[in-house]
Amino acid sequence: MKKPWGRLRLGVVAIIMLLMLAILVSGCSKETLLPKDESYMTQAEEKKVKEAVIDYIQKRYNKNFEVQQIDKDHLFGADYTIRGKIKDGKDTIIYVTGNPPNDFQDTYVPQLWTDELEPRITKYAKETMDFRLMKNIVYGDGTKKTTYTGEIPSVYDVLKNGGDKDFTLTLSIEIYDHHGQSQAEISKFLNELKKMNLNEVIIEIFVYDDKLKTISKKTDTDNYAIYRYNISGDIQKIDINNLDQYKTVIKH
Repeated sequence: MKKPWGRLRLGVVAIIMLLMLAILVSGCSKETLLPKDESYMTQAEEKKVKEAVIDYIQKRYNKNFEVQQIDKDHLFGADYTIRGKIKDGKDTIIYVTGNPPNDFQDTYVPQLWTDELEPRITKYAKETMDFRLMKNIVYGDGTKKTTYTGEIPSVYDVLKNGGDKDFTLTLSIEIYDHHGQSQAEISKFLNELKKMNLNEVIIEIFVYDDKLKTISKKTDTDNYAIYRYNISGDIQKIDINNLDQYKTVIKH
């Protein structure tokens, strides 16, 4: 049976980060990514990349960096993809792509700010809606190279000062219809995001029939999806009390 919603609408950063995670953690061999002659690294080459990326993070953020994995590939328009921990007291896992010594781009600020936002946004979702599942959350600036250096401010301090308009919040949430109250509850949730001074959003909300609460976990949950909301744009300008324009009926 065809899935009722199709592919999730993710922002560019979400796609990049999820693809990196899938490739680097899935256990796929380098040979499955590229022909052997392109993905092969000598020990000297790997050492050079490791030293360069550690130096890059140290100079950019004044933090130590523990390299966990280096892959040589061209999937993201770069020769190397490096996964590792920034020693910032949280051991934030990030990805760095590029070429040594100076052509690097990293996911530190998006990852740091996503980690900060996730608990609060999940809390708002649970308080305002009949919450089922948070499928993903990413707060990032697409493929733009970050301008932040040194000690990164809290995302909440940035939002207090008007936010960063280069950053987009991407969310995918599942909720229950709650006896027909779901749209009003979604409006309440969006209002909480608006009060946070967020700007661009790409939000996908799937609404499920309340009957799913009492059904066996083995059932095909797709059969109980009744609405989908695809909400995108500047949250400060979206008419959060008129959501029919973003609504798709999946099942009557």
